[in-house]
Amino acid sequence: MSELVFGSKMMQLLIALILVSTFMILGSTRLYSCVRAFAIQSFLLAGVAGIVAYSTGKSDIYIVAILTLVLKAAVIPYIFIYIIREIKVKREIALYVNISPSLIIGGVLVVISYYLVRSINIRTELSSFALSASISLVSIGLFIMISRKKAIMQMLGILLMENGLFLGAISLTYGMPLLVELGIFFDVLIGVLIMGILIFRINKTFESIDTDMLKTLIG
Repeated sequence: MSELVFGSKMMQLLIALILVSTFMILGSTRLYSCVRAFAIQSFLLAGVAGIVAYSTGKSDIYIVAILTLVLKAAVIPYIFIYIIREIKVKREIALYVNISPSLIIGGVLVVISYYLVRSINIRTELSSFALSASISLVSIGLFIMISRKKAIMQMLGILLMENGLFLGAISLTYGMPLLVELGIFFDVLIGVLIMGILIFRINKTFESIDTDMLKTLIG
């Protein structure tokens, strides 16, 4: 019983830190800092998966935790940093919405997610907390896609949304079948590689990865 309580407390701590890492991305003006925060968030997600595997005794979730650690916390951030260095992207992030309003909007989205989940009859406090955090990550990831101009930040927004869905799935349902999880990881990796190629093409065409430049293609 004490192990279950300890596991629950650890999961709450890790989920809270995942939310903190999301606000680190939202409040940063440096691309490298955002990539590092994403790597930290993915590392924490791997920790959540590891606790779920230990609590449930499902060995296949350990594989999911290891894949999360390797792909999302190491390989994908390396790809981002490689892209930033190769195309010599400026470290500053171009914004549609400034940092202070972005943080306020992020806080509002978290509060809305919390009250949305409270209206649902969920059995445990941990499940309620995990679901509200999952919805928060998805909504903040979508907001980052909308409010940031550089294509790399929009890629990060998509991956934040995926992390939110992963957090909800691993915390509430204790993971999907291993074959499905492997397919999702493969899709995410291929998606990042394809988006990386598109970023190189955008930079070659416009000498910038600012998506505002794509408006010149209209007409």
